[in-house]
Amino acid sequence: MALLKRTSSVPSKQRGFTLLELVTVLVLLGVMSVGISSFIGLATQSFVNVSERDELISSARFSVERLNRELRHALPNSVRVGNRTIAGSELQCIEFVPIKASTVYIDIPVAPESVSNTLSVIPFINDNGTAYTCPATCTDSVSVYPLNTSDIYSDQTDNIGKVFGLNSIASISANEWQLTLDGSVIFDADSPTQRLFTIGAPVSYCLEANNLYRYENYDYSISQVVPPISTKQLMAESLADISLAELPFKVSAATLQRNALVNVSLEFLNNDESIVFNHEIHIENVP
Repeated sequence: MALLKRTSSVPSKQRGFTLLELVTVLVLLGVMSVGISSFIGLATQSFVNVSERDELISSARFSVERLNRELRHALPNSVRVGNRTIAGSELQCIEFVPIKASTVYIDIPVAPESVSNTLSVIPFINDNGTAYTCPATCTDSVSVYPLNTSDIYSDQTDNIGKVFGLNSIASISANEWQLTLDGSVIFDADSPTQRLFTIGAPVSYCLEANNLYRYENYDYSISQVVPPISTKQLMAESLADISLAELPFKVSAATLQRNALVNVSLEFLNNDESIVFNHEIHIENVP
């Protein structure tokens, strides 16, 4: 009887990865993962840098544009700057008086006339296009022909000068209003154009501790207080330190050929980048 030879279905030699192939694949995967992670990291960091730069530019533009708009409508000859050294670092403030409205007066008391607490003016509107009003607790003032800062920031409680507190407004007719002042006064001089301004409390922008702050709702002072004694609002951050040689605010007084000019130079820092805003602001109003 012939014997049958049994054969195995299992191959005599198994097929698979060698250790060298496996190590090679792991090395390639490691190199690829490092490259991909570096690419993702650079892209993420670029996005963060761009976002921070955009945020810095937006904040800088907002603060500079607001300062620009407010200064353009400042009372003529009310802009002044002051600086001070605190704890070894420089601080500078630019101060001005905002105009709320203006009109042409009909009659005001001017020497050698007698003192009076009433003024006759043409009806006028405020900055939002509606009739100017002064509430019962009116804190506005009136000014006629201010030629320098001492005309504006001097004592308003005396009875002679160019700026006095406003008390109330009454309509006499369709073409005339009567303004009542806080007391009986007499103005130093008439305006050549009979211009009368209604103004609010002073406003200051101060660069201190690498931040730009806005101060408001404080009293007039013949000597500029740096910074004012008042609450402050943060307008911008990340500004460069200032020095007496490179002050950010400079005022050029008006001449016969042009109005007053204010030069604003603010440098904003973001890591190793520097953004400089250099503006020349033209004071539009004249006495």
